[in-house]
Amino acid sequence: MNRSQATTDPTTTRPASKPRRRWLVWLRRLVVILIVIFLALIYIVFPLWASSLVTRATTRPMDRRLTTTPKDYQADYKDVEFTAADGVRLSGWLLPSRNQQATIVYSHGLFRSRRELLERAVDLWRLGYGALLYDARNHGDSGAARVTLGYDERLDAEAAVRYLRDEVHTADKIVLFGISMGAATALLATAETPEVAAVISDSSYLNFKDTSDHHIRLFFHIPAFPLANEIRALMEWRGKFDGDKLDAVDAVRRLGERPAMFIAAANDKRMPPDIAEKLYDASASGKRKLLVIDGPGSEVHGHAYQADPQRYVNQIAAFLKDAL
Repeated sequence: MNRSQATTDPTTTRPASKPRRRWLVWLRRLVVILIVIFLALIYIVFPLWASSLVTRATTRPMDRRLTTTPKDYQADYKDVEFTAADGVRLSGWLLPSRNQQATIVYSHGLFRSRRELLERAVDLWRLGYGALLYDARNHGDSGAARVTLGYDERLDAEAAVRYLRDEVHTADKIVLFGISMGAATALLATAETPEVAAVISDSSYLNFKDTSDHHIRLFFHIPAFPLANEIRALMEWRGKFDGDKLDAVDAVRRLGERPAMFIAAANDKRMPPDIAEKLYDASASGKRKLLVIDGPGSEVHGHAYQADPQRYVNQIAAFLKDAL
C-alpha cells in the first residue's frame, strides 16, 4: 500500500473526531453560560431582591395572625396613635405605670410587631412599670414607609417619647427598650433624646457594615465582598439614608453617663454575645449592665427572654431600680 492509498483509506477514524470536538465546544459554551447566569443571580438579582425585601419589610404573616392584646393578660391599656417627625403614623398600646414612676417604650424587631415584646412588657408592668408598645413604620398597624434597619425607625421611638411628654403629660422617667432592629432603634433614639433616662438593648448589631458582612458570611459561607457592599448600596439608595450613620457603637458613646443595659442570648449566631460585650465596653456609664442568658432556645436570634424569662425580667428590674 502506497502513501496516497493510506491517506484515503475509508477505514480511517479521523473524521469521527470532528463531531466529538463540536460536542465539546457546545459543552464548554453551556458551562460558561451557566456560570454567567449563576453569577448574575448571585451578584445582580439577589442584591436587588434582598435590598427590596428589607427596605419594604413588613410584619410577617405568622405574626399578623396573632390577636393577643394586653387585655388577655388582664392588663389595663388603651389604643394610642402618634406621628413621627417625618409624618409616619404610628399605632400602639399604652399601659399606665403604677408604683414605679417610669414608663418603658418598646421597639420590636424586623418583620415583627408590637406583640413580639408584649409578654415581657406585661411582666414588667406587673412590677409597676408603664409600657408603650408600638408598631414600627411599615409594620403592624402603622403607616407605610421605607425600612432602614433602625435609622429612620429612631424617629418612631423619638415620637413615642414626645407623645408621652406632650400628650400624656407623664411625669414618669422614660426608658427605651428594643430588640434586634428595635435595639439599634432604641440606642440611636436615646443618643438623640436627652430626656430618655436609660436604655435597654437586646440583641442589637454593631453597625450597618458589620451586620451585613456578618449575615452574608453566616448564611452563604462566602466572603462578604462584594455582595454585602452591593446590598448596602442598594438599601441606602432605596431607603434614602446614610449607612455610615447606622452605627450602634457610636450611639452608645453618645449616651454619656446615662445607664445602659445590653442583653444577648448565649448561642445566638446572628447577634452573638460578643456584640453585646462590645457595646457594653463602649458605654461610659457607671450604671451599665451586661446580661447573657443561656438556656433552651438561646440559639434562636433574640430569644434571651424565652431561654429564661424569670431571670430576664428580674435582671431588668434590678437594672431599672439602680438606674432610675
